[in-house]
Amino acid sequence: MCTRPSLVTPAFEIEDTTIRTLMGILYEKSSREEQHSRRVSDYCFALGTQLELDLEHRIQLGKIGLLHDIGKISTPKAILDKPGKLIPLEWEEIQAHPVNGHRFLSAVVGMDEVAEAVLSHHERYDGDGYPNRLRGQQIPLNARIVAVADAYDAMVSVRPYRDRLTPDEAVEELKRGARAQFDPDVVQAFLGLAEEIGRLLHA
Repeated sequence: MCTRPSLVTPAFEIEDTTIRTLMGILYEKSSREEQHSRRVSDYCFALGTQLELDLEHRIQLGKIGLLHDIGKISTPKAILDKPGKLIPLEWEEIQAHPVNGHRFLSAVVGMDEVAEAVLSHHERYDGDGYPNRLRGQQIPLNARIVAVADAYDAMVSVRPYRDRLTPDEAVEELKRGARAQFDPDVVQAFLGLAEEIGRLLHA
């Protein structure tokens, strides 16, 4: 493994004004989504470092982490903030957000790879994810990285429908999900970050 990775993504610009506007709409709808996206962006960049990807690739991962849930601007706030279990129609709304995000981003020049990762970040390594039931190496590497970062942050964060896990508990869930929900190589890379992330969350 490489040297100690940074957990803070270098500053970068989302150049397209439409994308910046859409991000602003999502963040106005939910400040929780804004903070989640920024943390996922940092985790994605750090994972890229741990996986020894080049700087350009790591910065792109930071952008993908920031934009991965942009499709939720089409999800009603009542569903995003619902404290109880979602009914099937509400779950369908949630599952539409990768497709919506892909549609928004693929219309922007130069965002093709970002759009593909956003589309696939809820695919599962065992093929039981959505929207296209891709499996293993069919899932873009960037999406496999975002999936781990996204899941970890969701587990350790306060959500209206469940208690949060401790960092150690979340890491154990990632380990249990390796080869089923998650790429085992990405999970292994994340384990190298876990101790530092835990310190960051409790700083």
